[in-house]
Amino acid sequence: MSGYLMVVPPLALLLGAVEWIRRRLIVTEVHGPSMLPTYRDGDRLLTRRRAGKGALSTGQVVVLRNPRPPGLPGSSTGPWLVKRVVAVAGDPVFRGMPGGHVPDGYVLVLGDNLAQSLDSRHIGLIPTRAILGTVVRRMTSRRPTTEPDTAYGKPGRSDAATPERFVARWDPVEGVDIGESPV
Repeated sequence: MSGYLMVVPPLALLLGAVEWIRRRLIVTEVHGPSMLPTYRDGDRLLTRRRAGKGALSTGQVVVLRNPRPPGLPGSSTGPWLVKRVVAVAGDPVFRGMPGGHVPDGYVLVLGDNLAQSLDSRHIGLIPTRAILGTVVRRMTSRRPTTEPDTAYGKPGRSDAATPERFVARWDPVEGVDIGESPV
């Protein structure tokens, strides 16, 4: 009987810890090219669920509910989108958007790959209640670990010319692309 009592408390603690983690963290997967080069199609992301009304800040990558149901023209393929917060309450909005500043309870989001992203330029401001959580880190990728031969040569060859990677920068006040910066 005493052996049973010694097993139950550690087991209860373990189950409690698993439940605590499950309620606070979730694994999400990237679908599509909108967050290139930061995240690629198939990357799995560890996401911290938003508890209540925790403050969001610019630069955070968030997982949010897709405001356009999948299947509609211009919509994403899934119920969730991965985007970067570029403006929070009180910050200026893009030229051409209603209002001069982001109101309380909303954020403005963009994909890192502006050319292929469904984001606030198309769907407007995002209510903070639609945000599932913030990305903590990339865990794994479902894409193959070895890349196929490309125009830039075989992987691992030192003589292969590799393209320089860039991230588009967006000026939210002007509402225009202000060039690219090297990654």
